[in-house]
Amino acid sequence: MNTLTNVKKSQGIMMFIILLLSYIVFASNWVAGSNLSEKIVYHYFNGEQVSPMVSEVINYTITIARIFANLVAAYILLKLNPRKASIVALVLLCFSFVAVFATNYWLYTIARMIMALGGSMIMVYMNTVVARFIANDEKIIASALVTASYNIGAGLVAIIFFLYKDVVISDWQHTMYVFSLFSILLLVLWTMLAKDFSPNDENTHHQEEYKYKDALTDKFVYCFSMGFGGFLFLYVMSLVSIPVKLVAHVNNGFNAEFMILAITMGGIVGTLFSILIGKVPFERKPFLLVHGIMMIIAMALGLYMAYINPGLAYFLFAIGGFVMFSQYSVYLNFPHELPNMNPRKLTIMFGVFWALGYTIYTVLNFIWSIILSYYGWDLSMVFYIVCSCIYIIFVFTFPALKVQTKRAIS
Repeated sequence: MNTLTNVKKSQGIMMFIILLLSYIVFASNWVAGSNLSEKIVYHYFNGEQVSPMVSEVINYTITIARIFANLVAAYILLKLNPRKASIVALVLLCFSFVAVFATNYWLYTIARMIMALGGSMIMVYMNTVVARFIANDEKIIASALVTASYNIGAGLVAIIFFLYKDVVISDWQHTMYVFSLFSILLLVLWTMLAKDFSPNDENTHHQEEYKYKDALTDKFVYCFSMGFGGFLFLYVMSLVSIPVKLVAHVNNGFNAEFMILAITMGGIVGTLFSILIGKVPFERKPFLLVHGIMMIIAMALGLYMAYINPGLAYFLFAIGGFVMFSQYSVYLNFPHELPNMNPRKLTIMFGVFWALGYTIYTVLNFIWSIILSYYGWDLSMVFYIVCSCIYIIFVFTFPALKVQTKRAIS
C-alpha cells in the first residue's frame, strides 16, 4: 500500500488539471442543455405546451443527483482510492453522450441525472487532490481555479451560442453530441495518465479518524452548507433558469446569452482578482460579508434595469459575477484553512457541504418554480433575491480565521 503515496507533485498537478477540465466539460454540458431546454422539451413532447415545472425537471434531477453523489463520493474514494474512484466518476459523466440518444424525455432525464452524479463526484475528488498536493499558501489559488471551472464552461457555451446560435439550436442532438465527446476524451486521458495515492494523510495516524458522523454533528458543516446553498441559488439560477425566462418578460431586445456572458466573464475576472489577493493576509469573514452584500445588490439591480436599460443591466450582471467570484474561492478555501485539516477530513466535509448545499438549492429552486407557475414572475424574483440572503446570514456564524502558510499535506 505504500506505493500509493509515491506520487510526485507534478503528477498530482497533472491529475488536478484533468479533473478541472472534466468539470468544465460538465458545466458546459449542463448550461448548454439548459439553453436548449425549449428545443428539447418541444422535441420530446411533440410541440405541446408544458408547465414551467416540467421544463425545469432536468435542473431538479441534476441537483438531486449532485446531492446523492456528494454523499457517496467520499465513501467510494476511501474504498477505491482516487484513480479508480475518478474513473467511476468520469464513466458516469459520459452518460451525457447516452442522453443524446434517449427515446423519451424521462430516459433523457435519467441519463442527465447520471451525468450529474459523475460531475459532482469530480468536484469532491478535486478537493482531495488539492489537499494532498498543493501547499497551504497556494490552496486559495487552486480553489480559485476550481470555482472558475463552472464559469469557464458556462462562458464557452455563451460565446458559442452567441456566435453560432442558428447552428447550435438547429439540431440540439448534434450540439449535445459534440459537447459529450469531450467527456469520453477526458476519461481516456485519466485512465492513461493518472496515478493512485492514498487520501489519508500520514499525520492522521496519530489523530482520531474523521468519519461521516463527525461531519454530521459539526455545527460549522451545517452553517457552511446553508450559506453555500444560498450562494448556489443566486449564482446557478442566474445562468440556467432566469436568463431565457427574463427575455420573455422584458420584451426590449434583452439578450439571454449576453446576460450569461456578462456574469461568467465578470466571474472569471473576479477569480483572477481572488488569485492576486490569495496570499495576502486578510480577515476572511468581513471580506465574505461585504462581497456577499455587494453581489446580491448588483444582481437585484441588474434584474430591475433589464426592463429599462439592457446595456446597464449587462454591466450590473458583470459586476455581480465579479463580486461573486472574487469571494467564492475564499469561501471554498475556508475549510482548507481550518486547524487540523487533512485530505480524508476534507473529502468527507466537502461531500457533506456539496450535498447539503445542493439540497438547499434544489428546495429553493422547486419553490421558485411553483411561485413562477402560480403567482407570476415578479413575486418569483422577490423570492429569488430574498432567499439568496441566506448566504450572508450564515457567513455571520463563521469563526474568525487567519491565513495559514504551511506546506501541502503529504
